Amino acid sequence: MQVTSQPSEWRVLVQLDNDAEEATYVYDLIHSGRLQVENKESLPLPFRGHFLLKLSERGQPIDIQVERLEATATEKLAGDHGLKFYISCPPGPAGLLLELELALCEVPPASKEEFKSYSSDHEDEYARIRKMTFPQKVIYATRAGQGGRAMLMQQPTPMLILYICKNPLVTLAEIVQIAKLPSIDALVAEYIVKMIRSNPQWATSEELKLAVATNVKTPGGTALSLLGHLSSRSLRQICKRGEVSGTIKNGALKILLERKD
Repeated sequence: MQVTSQPSEWRVLVQLDNDAEEATYVYDLIHSGRLQVENKESLPLPFRGHFLLKLSERGQPIDIQVERLEATATEKLAGDHGLKFYISCPPGPAGLLLELELALCEVPPASKEEFKSYSSDHEDEYARIRKMTFPQKVIYATRAGQGGRAMLMQQPTPMLILYICKNPLVTLAEIVQIAKLPSIDALVAEYIVKMIRSNPQWATSEELKLAVATNVKTPGGTALSLLGHLSSRSLRQICKRGEVSGTIKNGALKILLERKD
């Protein structure tokens, strides 16, 4: 993590390596008492929007605005896959921006300490996961092994599924299974499509592309964008499926007719 003050803009730049680090960082901000949220049992992810932040030297929390930027395609080609957060506050007295920078930089690692205690616990993994709060499960989803991921998927929620997808150990078979779940949402579907476009292994999976294109939770425009990358056999399957929307069926039929010309 890198934290840099930008006085001319009255903001602080926080640079993180990836989405998993973002989840951990937000968790630590909340459980340190710095980021003020109504419900500590939820995580404001993706981290962006208006919030209240408590500074140790001030009685009242200050208003902050968080802007979240993902690495561009050019930056990713250059090896930068990180996230940037521009965290601004209204101009105030001298020293305020420095206090904001310190509050965002020196965050007690609550998640690290909590998961250290979990790892030293001799209970089986299923029992440990059952004891976790929902935010802890989200953090765990980004680092769990195959057995842990399988347990987390037994009671799937869209955010939990999303962060399982962001686990660097997740397999293609698991992603295909996730893409078929009726409990995903648009964010999960669009994340999978984004990874299909950037991950050669995912891009070659006909089963994965078909699963995403035909999942009713995938936004129409996103599903249509996948149709041209499917085989004619898969397109014919789409035309025959009763649960697929008319828009997607028509799109599949149009591509089939064009391929015959």
